Amino acid sequence: MPLSPLLQQQIDRCVMCGLCTQHCPTYALTPNENESPRGRLALIAAVNEGQLAVTPPLLAHLDHCLGCRACERACPSQVAFGEIMDQARDLLEPQRPRQQRLRKHLGHALLGHRRLLRTALTGLRWARKTGLDKAARVIPPIPAGPRWRAYYPPVAEARGEVGLFLGCINETLGQMELRAAIQLLTHAGHGVHIPPQQTCCGALHRHNGDTRAASGLARQNLRAFEKLPVTAILHTASGCTSQLREYGQQLADDTQARAAARFSAGVEDINHFLARQPWPREMRFSPLRKRVAIHSPCSLKNVLRQADAPFRLLTIIPDIELIALADNGLCCGGAGSYMLTQAERAARLREDKLDALQEAQADILVTSNIGCALHLQAGLRERGREIEVLHPVTLLARQMDKAE
Repeated sequence: MPLSPLLQQQIDRCVMCGLCTQHCPTYALTPNENESPRGRLALIAAVNEGQLAVTPPLLAHLDHCLGCRACERACPSQVAFGEIMDQARDLLEPQRPRQQRLRKHLGHALLGHRRLLRTALTGLRWARKTGLDKAARVIPPIPAGPRWRAYYPPVAEARGEVGLFLGCINETLGQMELRAAIQLLTHAGHGVHIPPQQTCCGALHRHNGDTRAASGLARQNLRAFEKLPVTAILHTASGCTSQLREYGQQLADDTQARAAARFSAGVEDINHFLARQPWPREMRFSPLRKRVAIHSPCSLKNVLRQADAPFRLLTIIPDIELIALADNGLCCGGAGSYMLTQAERAARLREDKLDALQEAQADILVTSNIGCALHLQAGLRERGREIEVLHPVTLLARQMDKAE
């Protein structure tokens, strides 16, 4: 499994100080060195140097990694742990059982076809109702098929043009926040472009050993947005936004490297973008006398480094009481497909979040990533708790609707 010399240099940057271990959710679950970031780097290095064979237990230790990248944020040596894991998984993928690889690639193929994906999600929802597929318990009711216009003109005085990324699963299950984003952006004076040629961001492919497919999806998105007269490309799911922001790095050696770098430079999280906007004077937001707990997704916190954006955005609402969900430093267990492929571990990681939410006695939980929202909602349903889980922009748009 020959890694690139550059990636091997990244592994060599690790001084084994152990600071990462106290920030690693999987190491917290089981204090096994192989379940820590430095332990996983040691395993990858040993395989790369021919000192260790690729075995099911080794693959399991790598698969248990959530990709939360909290270790990157804590690392004094700035080891690019996420990139190392992505490439290692890609190189190790051919050594997995054929049936496992086929099942994974079938799921990945669906993500790039929006209509087929919607049909598959509807099927999973039906399977959950009939109890035939326990893994589908995270699927909420499927809303009607979205019909997006290519352009939404500004409602207020024009201030600029932006592009809106839809995503794959988010386009179906996150329609509410996408529509809220359009509403807020147009009322703030921004024209919103939605190119129909866009596709999945490729995050699940890249983080699960299918770098080639991820790069193909990235190139398609570059083509979809390249001719639009926009100054920013926005999205409502921080996991996808993180992937879009790293297209420049992902395609650094590609013929589209320059286009990817320009694209990534324009990508912004919707909370961060709206929190910096000067709202028109005529815009008003109704008071909300409720206690709102804010969950910080790992992608927003550790990759985009903008965990404060939802707080800054929601302070626009009068009388709102905002609190940070306790233990926001650790992953909730959603982590893309992790809640399906590592369901038991994901559920264990979620328990602390649900306990913290109950202790906080919050009326509403907000989170900025669709995967986290689905995972937390499923946990609340299992506990029989009726707490609304919303995206920050959905809550803000709701209060704007009530304004006089």
